[in-house]
Amino acid sequence: MYYSAKAEATIGKIKIEGITEAEFESSVDEIGGTAKITLPRRFINKNGKALLDLIHTGDRVTLKLGYNGKLETEFTGYLAHIGDGTPLVLECDDDWYKFKKAAHITKSYTSVSLKTLLQDLCPGYAVECVDFTFSGGYIIKDVTPYTVIKKIKEEVGFCAKLDEQNKQISCFWPFDFKGFAKHTYVFGTRNGTLLKELRDKRLAPNIASCALKFIRKEDRKLQITGKAKQKKGKPITAVVGCMEADAEKRTMNFGSDVTSEAELKKRIQTELENKSFDGYEGTITGFGTPQTKPGDTLKLVDRENPEREGEYLIKKVKVKYSQSGFRRENELSYKMHNS
Repeated sequence: MYYSAKAEATIGKIKIEGITEAEFESSVDEIGGTAKITLPRRFINKNGKALLDLIHTGDRVTLKLGYNGKLETEFTGYLAHIGDGTPLVLECDDDWYKFKKAAHITKSYTSVSLKTLLQDLCPGYAVECVDFTFSGGYIIKDVTPYTVIKKIKEEVGFCAKLDEQNKQISCFWPFDFKGFAKHTYVFGTRNGTLLKELRDKRLAPNIASCALKFIRKEDRKLQITGKAKQKKGKPITAVVGCMEADAEKRTMNFGSDVTSEAELKKRIQTELENKSFDGYEGTITGFGTPQTKPGDTLKLVDRENPEREGEYLIKKVKVKYSQSGFRRENELSYKMHNS
């Protein structure tokens, strides 16, 4: 079957087809993703009016991509910058944009949970959140909600995903998440028996390129430092894992629910065990479908090397589209617990 790639963007009230190129990326590690949409020379004018007179920064943007006329929404956000060259390049921010542009907030708390804080910052959104309390209080002084959310993400260390369609914000600890949707990538094989096995299971190779590296558990050098504060403000610190100088070092912050160094050490030991596994790290690139997104689970099927199969959290996705096709580069995070 022949697959013809197609793109369509709606900017404000203007619908644009025949987009030359589009690319965007988003990650559970970052608050906010970006997109670039490139329009050919013929889009400089539309219906007798200059396109630049019809679109404006701050306009709502929806980008749809697909094959053979079947399009799926890939990116939603707002027009952040309009280029001045030819071809015309439009730079967009995702749905966190409106929190960047929201009114500045000044507020203080003597003690507040992360969930309550996010609900106050993002009224009208349901919050699914990790259990964390700022027992020593929290002060917000004349900044946007986006600035606060980005700061507390860096302080606490959670991952986040904004679902604008369902008005929901989801936050979760690294190494402790089950994924939103599940997708499957299948490695190819020339073994006739294995090919028949894949066909019987209605599976077909669907990997464009692979930059994954298989690492065994014993070769992973990881050191995790845990930090917490007791309700009276006394700091607690614990360190587990590899103590060699070249070890990968990570820091995790916990709330006042951690009451002792022993408890803190037990919790970061669990994180260390979750991160220490036989499995892949790196990136793997597929085609336009399946529609992988950050926070989803990617199942890898490799019948020639079944010991390398497993399910991984997708940490970051980069999508590049042109009129000849499009690709999704998925950066993998930890191996899921049920793998």
